[in-house]
Amino acid sequence: MEYTLEKWQAGYLDDFMERMDDPHLSDAMCEFFPYPMDTAYAGEYIRERMFNSEEKQMCRAIMVDGKVIGGIDIILGEGVYSKNAELSIWISKGYRGKGIGSAVMNDCCRICFERYDIVRVEGHPFSVNKEAAAALERAGFIHEGTIHSGIFKNGYVHDYEVFAKLKEQTD
Repeated sequence: MEYTLEKWQAGYLDDFMERMDDPHLSDAMCEFFPYPMDTAYAGEYIRERMFNSEEKQMCRAIMVDGKVIGGIDIILGEGVYSKNAELSIWISKGYRGKGIGSAVMNDCCRICFERYDIVRVEGHPFSVNKEAAAALERAGFIHEGTIHSGIFKNGYVHDYEVFAKLKEQTD
């Protein structure tokens, strides 16, 4: 399936609201996404990405047939983590399992390794999110381990996985 990566625009609000109003996404994401999706939250999410200078992160809407079907952020680390970045990606229901997420992660890592002075990109899916782990592996990420009881979300403590892709793996 063909996709494009676009800078976020205010006009994407309706697509975002429709695609993010999904309890599975809300439960599976390490960051907070409300369910049901809240218009104020959605607007702020898009505004933060629209006005991002891209000095410390790259944020893109994932588009198929002119509609937002997901998003990816790659955020640079600071201090002793300044050569690292962390990625966060979501793909809406109906588009998962089609290889889009793996392809997007691969493309965005290549772009970030060229654009920024980093050597490593990490992904941290919940341990129960086997689909995300498989997508990271298809994108060339290596599983480095499990962090036990490392996340507290929605009243529960969760384990999460650490996956990494090194710049030397893309050269």
